[in-house]
Amino acid sequence: MTREITSSTNPLIKTLRALITSKKARQESGRFIVEGWRGIKTLLEHESEYYTLEQLVVSNNWNQAPLPDTIEIISVPDHVFAKISDVRSAQGILGVVSKKNDAPDVPATGKFLLLDNLRDPGNLGTLIRSAVGAGFDGILLYGDCVEPENPKVIRSTMGTFAFSNLWNISRNELFQWLENGFELCVTTGLDGENLYESTFSEKTILVIGSEAHGVSDELFGRAAKKITIPLQPECESLNAAIAGSICMFHMQNSR
Repeated sequence: MTREITSSTNPLIKTLRALITSKKARQESGRFIVEGWRGIKTLLEHESEYYTLEQLVVSNNWNQAPLPDTIEIISVPDHVFAKISDVRSAQGILGVVSKKNDAPDVPATGKFLLLDNLRDPGNLGTLIRSAVGAGFDGILLYGDCVEPENPKVIRSTMGTFAFSNLWNISRNELFQWLENGFELCVTTGLDGENLYESTFSEKTILVIGSEAHGVSDELFGRAAKKITIPLQPECESLNAAIAGSICMFHMQNSR
């Protein structure tokens, strides 16, 4: 079913704009915006265990691909779409998405990525993409992390957010994981085990900290394993997303 809206003052247009610009609006509604064909195509072609595509909004000039008749489609003039869009060169399509599931119980086993106060949207998006690519079982957001539904985060996942099992975890909840046998593995620039000489249990939580502050002292002190990525002397450190990606792929491939 297609419905046409021509005014930028329409209440739905204002709601859509709020979902792009306001963290509060996203949290209160439980919905967020995916802009661009790649992310929407992923949701259309693959049934996501974690997300539901509720609605599509297209500009009048959209003609890149046929759209399904099973989802409500809102057609708007180009100038109205520009009012909603968060990107400079908009493709003319966005989707309204909701998350299906709340945080699960502590799993029996698995490898998980924990992001400790990670604030950069690009880093989070890249780490989501790498976690999906490496086959990690989920991503735990700890402390003051950037919101995963932030439009910049969603865009930088290149559609892989649809396959990401991701949720916020409190201090007490993390301790429950540790009490159930999960081990924290933290990265450190000095004096850790060589990543490529290390082994990892099937109940491992890899911790990546913020670029500005690294892993927090509390988590570092509780770590069962501290690992270091060996680097050439000309390079002192790696970007958080690159370091996390290297560790995840090695951990999965060294089983």
